[in-house]
Amino acid sequence: MKYNIYQRDVLIGKTDNTNYIIDGLQPCTSYKMAVAPYDDTHESKHTEITIKTRGIRLVIPVSLTVDSTITLNYQEYSLGLVPIGTEPAGMFGGGNKRNIQAKVISVDNGKSTVELLDRLEKDTTTLSGRINKVKKSNFDNSTDLGGWYVASGGGSDFYRTTTAPKPDEMSSNFCLASGARDVLEANNIFPVVSGTKYYIFAWVYTSTVYSGKVGLRLTDSSNNKTEIGVIVPRDDHRRWVRTEGYITIPDGCNTAQPWLQVEKQVKDNEKLYFTNIQIINSTDLPYFSDNTQMNKLQDGSFAAFNGYRAIYFNQ
Repeated sequence: MKYNIYQRDVLIGKTDNTNYIIDGLQPCTSYKMAVAPYDDTHESKHTEITIKTRGIRLVIPVSLTVDSTITLNYQEYSLGLVPIGTEPAGMFGGGNKRNIQAKVISVDNGKSTVELLDRLEKDTTTLSGRINKVKKSNFDNSTDLGGWYVASGGGSDFYRTTTAPKPDEMSSNFCLASGARDVLEANNIFPVVSGTKYYIFAWVYTSTVYSGKVGLRLTDSSNNKTEIGVIVPRDDHRRWVRTEGYITIPDGCNTAQPWLQVEKQVKDNEKLYFTNIQIINSTDLPYFSDNTQMNKLQDGSFAAFNGYRAIYFNQ
């Protein structure tokens, strides 16, 4: 038996096994998934289910009670907030703070593994400290498009506009309306390294007819062009959706430029609308990795650092 794997009605993979690994999912995040058996001529009907990924797991060098819930403190701090000698490398600033609940999963040899019950940040569009490669990601009531221009498909199908209603997380009432095949951000070409992952995020108002993509146009040393991006699915209901995922820079590519795509040049009522566009080198994301070790500080508390970000635990 063969199986098609779907995420929000978008085919993301095929397998003939009863297990399948999906990369690039965010911790503590709900996703709509489906599996459909198929043969060479027919695909069976599939039922969509909602799954939620588990949280990041940290290791604290102290014995805690299994299945108990503890409180951790996440913060981006200013100079002097942590003890001398324990400061992580990097710039200091921020001040963003929030408490996060975590569950004790296991205890082994005096070390407790705890799992975060929420994201470190509620909304990835407001992550402070990250370096967004897009120069103009949000839009206002001026006529400035921030350098975004139509690379192919005709200029009349691209402009700044307003649409409503919008999700609360969106920072502006304005967006880019695009019916053009390819749109690029002018004067924003930056170096990339093969194998590097980039996190892609955008709010997109979908089309009932066409799909799209958000990502990068890449160039190699021979000036060959290729585009890779996260898919914006065609949607039976025109609505704002969070589009997010990861892309990996292919071998040989050395420069990149922010890129938006509509499946083909479309009519006015079939446009896609883009805003809050984020393209971030994955090494700039503030998430701590699984099994990060927390160390004991001079005051008896425990901490893990990532750049100028920290997670603390006090017994």
